[in-house]
Amino acid sequence: MSPPHILLVEDDAILGGALLQRLKLEGLDTTWAKNCAEALAAMKRRRPDFIFSDIVLPDGSGEDLYRRAQPWLGDTPILFATAFGEIDQAVRLVKAGADDYLTKPYDVDDLVGRIRKRLAKPRVPVENAGAIDFALSPATRAITDQLRRVADTDLPVLITGETGTGKEIAARYLHAASRRTDQPFVAVNCGAIPHELLESQFFGHERGAFTGASQSHVGFFEEAGKGTLFLDEIGELDARLQIALLRVLEDRRFRPVGSRSERAFAGRIVAATNADLEQMRADKTFREDLYYRLSVIEVALPPLRQRRDEIEPLAMRLLGQAAIRQDLPARTISPDAMAALNSHGWPGNIRELRNRLERASVLARGDVLERADIFPEAALGVAEPETLAGTRRKAESDLIDRALAESDGRVGEAAKRLGISRTTLWKRRSKDSQ
Repeated sequence: MSPPHILLVEDDAILGGALLQRLKLEGLDTTWAKNCAEALAAMKRRRPDFIFSDIVLPDGSGEDLYRRAQPWLGDTPILFATAFGEIDQAVRLVKAGADDYLTKPYDVDDLVGRIRKRLAKPRVPVENAGAIDFALSPATRAITDQLRRVADTDLPVLITGETGTGKEIAARYLHAASRRTDQPFVAVNCGAIPHELLESQFFGHERGAFTGASQSHVGFFEEAGKGTLFLDEIGELDARLQIALLRVLEDRRFRPVGSRSERAFAGRIVAATNADLEQMRADKTFREDLYYRLSVIEVALPPLRQRRDEIEPLAMRLLGQAAIRQDLPARTISPDAMAALNSHGWPGNIRELRNRLERASVLARGDVLERADIFPEAALGVAEPETLAGTRRKAESDLIDRALAESDGRVGEAAKRLGISRTTLWKRRSKDSQ
């Protein structure tokens, strides 16, 4: 059996050379890349079993590398090295799915130990690897049938549904079922890109196109190539970019910032949103012509509360994945806890289910998860009577919690999502905690 393949991404010649020598002495087949471009090229040639990367590279950051590597990363574990001043970026990367980070200066023996420990773990199956992983009920089987029927067309697809219903999983399933499956899948959160970087991020730019553009940059359209460009949170797309996206959909061409020539776009666009685009269209906050272009094929994902026959199989799969990921013993769910799962309203849908089971698997004392392990808030007092006012308060509290979670605790952003002021959000949170 061939040794594990490690991709080392380090621009420092002395440190990189020393790490390469040590990893090879450990019997690990190691490729050394000195920047993002070399790392991506290495991944395209051969998927590594483990990636160890510096967070600051000559042609981009750790976040740039992680985003651009998604089409070839799969479930490959990735560990970042960061200086103290870059810890915020490292934490964001871990939240986005990276395995962990090491703070410089780090111990090389510790690094080798981490690599070996992670390689010894069985791989967690990719959630959207096949129809059986996505279609767990008549509702989702109908959706996968619809996705397969349109997989090999070039028509844009719009996936709608509440937060946490699995819109990206559906998009990845569509990509995997198509003839584009060996091409890149590039996922973009349209609401997370700084306003001043929008055009550069989407279209790329030429060297010298603007102050600070010391080298050319490949944008999302070019990065997707002949694959799939997944535009999540499309309802938050800036008005200028709405016009530009419409042109790409109509003409299949785009122009990098600072370039004199246009380039062809050969990929497919899949968009997703939890917003009411029809209402936004009526309110003139989303272009009507773009809406009709994107919604040629529309796929609506029902919330988890309308797919209750999926809750138990989903819960058992997610619990098994949590055990592998956290290196914990396999746990089961008691009948009482399963009944609680089945009766819960799931305002956060599958994402909420995953988060609750992840937390419970770490904090539970026994091998069997009980109701209080999964719903600890219910054990903190006498339940409120089932009244209209109580139901309204609980729904409001759930919405606020979800908005804060989606905004990584940033109150201003959460308030904006909810359409209320920061002061109102604080008052309502304070009232809930009394």
